[in-house]
Amino acid sequence: MRKRAPLSVYFVAGLLILATVGYVINMARSHLTPVIPIEVVRMGTITAPHTIPAIVIRDERVYYAPRAGRLVFAVGESERVRMGTHVASIQDANEVARILHDMRALEQRGLDIGEMRDAQNDPNVIRINNHIRDQLDTRAQSFTSLNFAELYVLRDNLNHSIDSRNQHIINGSLQAGGDYIHQQAELDAQMVVHSSPIFAQYGGIMTSAIDGLEGDFTIENIPMLTRDQFNSTPDPFPSVPAQYLEANASAFKIVSNVWYIAAYIPNNLIQGASAGQTRYIYVESPITGEYLRMNVRIHQITPGTTDSRVVFRNTRYVIDFMHVRNVNIRMTQRVEEGLVIPNTAITSREYVIVPSTFVHGPKHSVLRYTSGASVTIPVTISEIIGAQTHIMGDLRVGDVLLDGLGERFTVTDTDVHVVQGIFWANYGYARFRPIFTDELITDRAGTTLLDARRNQRSLLEFDNIIVDANMVNEGDLIW
Repeated sequence: MRKRAPLSVYFVAGLLILATVGYVINMARSHLTPVIPIEVVRMGTITAPHTIPAIVIRDERVYYAPRAGRLVFAVGESERVRMGTHVASIQDANEVARILHDMRALEQRGLDIGEMRDAQNDPNVIRINNHIRDQLDTRAQSFTSLNFAELYVLRDNLNHSIDSRNQHIINGSLQAGGDYIHQQAELDAQMVVHSSPIFAQYGGIMTSAIDGLEGDFTIENIPMLTRDQFNSTPDPFPSVPAQYLEANASAFKIVSNVWYIAAYIPNNLIQGASAGQTRYIYVESPITGEYLRMNVRIHQITPGTTDSRVVFRNTRYVIDFMHVRNVNIRMTQRVEEGLVIPNTAITSREYVIVPSTFVHGPKHSVLRYTSGASVTIPVTISEIIGAQTHIMGDLRVGDVLLDGLGERFTVTDTDVHVVQGIFWANYGYARFRPIFTDELITDRAGTTLLDARRNQRSLLEFDNIIVDANMVNEGDLIW
């Protein structure tokens, strides 16, 4: 009689067989390409700012044309000016054109005489020629960026420099100069009569960007601005000055260095804040789209039930924000860590909550009462919480369930809920799993951050999920 092998041998042999089968399956999976794209869930980080729409309030004073005529700037766009600076002039176009024609004729007469001497070696002429070259070099970027306001200023400055150079040539040419000087003085007097200068009454930054809302968006009018005005999309307005203006039309404005940002901010983001405090906020640049870190002072707070209207005072970067009324701000740039998944992996499903006593058997089914008879219906269980079972998509409002003991349960609207989730794919088929989405954080890269602790019953790091939830249904094979 043959001796039976010890049980330990059979046990070891069984383990070897299982290990071999597992190895073969894993090798096969590693060389197979899933029919439906899947992704391995990883821990990661996402910048989690709370973006808030805000409005820009500037201390800006509009200057108006004292007469109808041509607008000529004496300073450049966004140039800082002091009180009393000659900023622009309004000229009578026809009369100024006539006077300029006479001046050119007078200058030409002097220039013709100047040809008989080497005027180009005059130190004053050399200095002005160098100044003209420097002006062209300094504003060369205006030609490529099509900054029309700068181009207009350059044109006027070049005309002024050329006039000065010609004047030196003429003065050097006409040694007696009595007749010429008399005629020049007469033309200058006529120019004064037909040209009205505009001087800055306050110091600040000159800009021709006028949108007509300067009187509405003021620090005094903030309480009267609507929520819609706060929530408007940032839309820069241009700074192309008009060449000809009617009397009393807007010519330009001078903006103070002090400006304000106002926004309705959730109370949880400004706990403990009070007027006079300084803090850092992040403001989206209308030029680059990046968020600039600014040290601002809280000017005023108007408390509300869920949010408060906060006005921040700032003294930097006003030039970057002179062409907008609305901006986006962030109170923080904190970074959150969690499970990073594609936005496309998230979907939603309906589920019905029923008492667990109406769910039968280890394979999960319910007895639905229909037309006087009970019918066994297989169901998909999402989760069981206490005495309640969540059934995914198999029941409808009005269905009557039996527990087998004489009790009935009728599904109503209040029993139907919508849950967001992902399709889990660890075992080669799609299985819907709910996720907690009340604190979802998304970014511009198309990914979402899930709280790893709250979702540990549904999703763990290194789990496989379906990349696009619209491509599958419950139970679909992945390979």
